[in-house]
Amino acid sequence: MQIKHRITLVYSIIVTVILLLFSGAIYFFRYQSTVERFNDRLQIDAKSMVNILKSKDYSPGLLKDINEAYSEAFDRKSVSIHDYKNNKRFVYYSKGADPITISDQIVQKLSANKTYFFKVGDREAVAIEYADESSNYIIAVAAFDSDRAYYLDKLKIVLGVSLLLGIIAVIVSGYIFSLSLVQTITDFTHKIKHISSERFSLRLETGKGKDELQKLAITINDLLDRLQESFNLQRRFIDNASHELSTPLASIASQMDVALQKERSSNEYKKAMLSINDDIKKLSLLVRSLLEIAKLSGSMGGTELTSVRMDELMMLMPSELKKVNDKYDVSLEFEDLPEDESSLIIYGNEHLLLSAIKNIVHNACKFSEDHRASLKLSFTRKSIRIIVSDSGPGIDEHDMKNIFQPFYRSNRHESYISGAGLGLALAHRIVRLHRGDIEVYSKLGQGTTFIIALPLEGLQEEDVVDSESAQKSASV
Repeated sequence: MQIKHRITLVYSIIVTVILLLFSGAIYFFRYQSTVERFNDRLQIDAKSMVNILKSKDYSPGLLKDINEAYSEAFDRKSVSIHDYKNNKRFVYYSKGADPITISDQIVQKLSANKTYFFKVGDREAVAIEYADESSNYIIAVAAFDSDRAYYLDKLKIVLGVSLLLGIIAVIVSGYIFSLSLVQTITDFTHKIKHISSERFSLRLETGKGKDELQKLAITINDLLDRLQESFNLQRRFIDNASHELSTPLASIASQMDVALQKERSSNEYKKAMLSINDDIKKLSLLVRSLLEIAKLSGSMGGTELTSVRMDELMMLMPSELKKVNDKYDVSLEFEDLPEDESSLIIYGNEHLLLSAIKNIVHNACKFSEDHRASLKLSFTRKSIRIIVSDSGPGIDEHDMKNIFQPFYRSNRHESYISGAGLGLALAHRIVRLHRGDIEVYSKLGQGTTFIIALPLEGLQEEDVVDSESAQKSASV
């Protein structure tokens, strides 16, 4: 069932039930009102009989004349007066009416209450008791409320017709309302169908209404913005990767073509082979970095996790950087080490964490004129903080927004750059996969500081993957 039909059906059912309850309440209270009013009239008539009995000079003929004189006041009226021995003292009934029989049940009810209302067939009746020093009487009066039947029948017709017209109006208005409500969703669906990779700039109209549909349109537009940004990043990544891969390949091909154009000496061939070997190493490093980024673009699933002591990991940095360049110098500082050694341990991948921190420290050494970097390990209640500082030229605001983008390289420091612009992008992804974050503070001419924050409660022990299964997955 379509939403517009479902809305119409539910709306119609709810309003119809409300109309039924409202109509039933009107009929019920109207019925109660007419019954009470007619019972009051019967009670007044019965009390008039009592007043005649009190006069002591009444006679059955007088009572009959009085009832006949006012016969038009009630339809099918009956009057019965019995003494305390239940002997009939006076009986009257108009045309079409039957006499009233005062049963023992009526007498019992009157003993508890001086007035008792009851029904005689389709007629309403009342019985009251009158007693004085010498006598005790029960007076019963019954009559048919023809006005009630007439007006209630008319009320039924009016309520029935009103209810029918109301239901029709509710169905029509509910359908129109559902169309207006669903039309916006239909417009959303129609426009979303036309959004593709070629027309990804299309967005939904949010309108001016501060309602849920506006929130939905804003949410969808935000999602499309994020998807467009992801596609743009992916497109730039592919373009940059293609360019970076084609450059060393073209260099290798051109050098081989030159070397094969004519006979050369062994020294010339050796020189060409060494140049080709350098390009192959750069290409191998680039491919390895691309594979690392591709592998880390999802989650930690399939990655071996172990207990990693961060202080021991930091101690490896000076020697690791010396392997890259013997001029690189890394100073270590440990601030407020906790007494509990378990606070130095996080669950993660030691190789990836080492690679992320090494890439950042390598950048710090490379961009500093003295090739020195400061590495500090500090602790808070919820995280381990790794602070990498250098005294290099700093990063301007424009570059700050893009330093974690793959293949991004600033034009300000071309003389420093020999890589493909993947180190910081790789480090950022590794830290985020460990549920951490990286903050960067820099001033031009005064150096740069990277702060890596890894939460102590980040990856839990149950996230650790069995090393053998991880190795099997890797081999596959």
